[in-house]
Amino acid sequence: MEIAHLQLPSLVDYPGKVSAVLWTVGCNFRCPFCYNAELVLPELSAVLPRLSVTGVLARLEERAKLLDGVVVSGGEPTLHPDLPALLREVRALGFLVKLDTNGTHPAVLRSLVDEGLVNYVALDVKAPFTRYPEFTGLLFPDHVASEPVYDVVARVRESVALVRARAPDYEFRTTVAPGLAPDDLFSIAHEIRGARRYVLQPFFVPDGKRLVDEAWRGRPTLPVDELRRLVPQLQKVVPTELRG
Repeated sequence: MEIAHLQLPSLVDYPGKVSAVLWTVGCNFRCPFCYNAELVLPELSAVLPRLSVTGVLARLEERAKLLDGVVVSGGEPTLHPDLPALLREVRALGFLVKLDTNGTHPAVLRSLVDEGLVNYVALDVKAPFTRYPEFTGLLFPDHVASEPVYDVVARVRESVALVRARAPDYEFRTTVAPGLAPDDLFSIAHEIRGARRYVLQPFFVPDGKRLVDEAWRGRPTLPVDELRRLVPQLQKVVPTELRG
């Protein structure tokens, strides 16, 4: 398991819980607005030091009485074949588990849900599915997946249905990246109609962070005030909240 960072503690990454956050290395998307470029781009991630799973588990065990859960994020955690083994260890320590995923590996997600290894799934819906190539980097000629866009979208749709039907708790969420308009958010809301929770996250770039595509830095985004005004309208389609 390639873990680049362990954040202790977090009050914001697992709704209503005090958590630790594990950041995994590697992603099958190249979302241009992503500010975790060091976890996504191979030329940057190659030089990142890795944390040992044994060391991470030991640090978590030391804090077992102080934390409610562990968030596994990335990158894309479902790329790692040893993810189930890690989550078994985390669950054995008594922690709740939240998984952050882009939904491109529904078979992995199904096995984790079936085994009871995840308590909460946060599935990122990057854009309306018709605009996925633009917002996920699937248009890049060197895209690591090298697979048709429709296959990727079909798998994300499958994951959305799986999470909606079977995850113990969950949210679908969209980072309102540059270029997303109100109509796009309504399109997404209709795609996930019937969901328990839809979360909008304003786009920002933390100090010192690099974007996957730096050309997207400074592009205009929907203002927070406009997102607040949109929430009541989106709630007519799906329960929606603005976070951050």
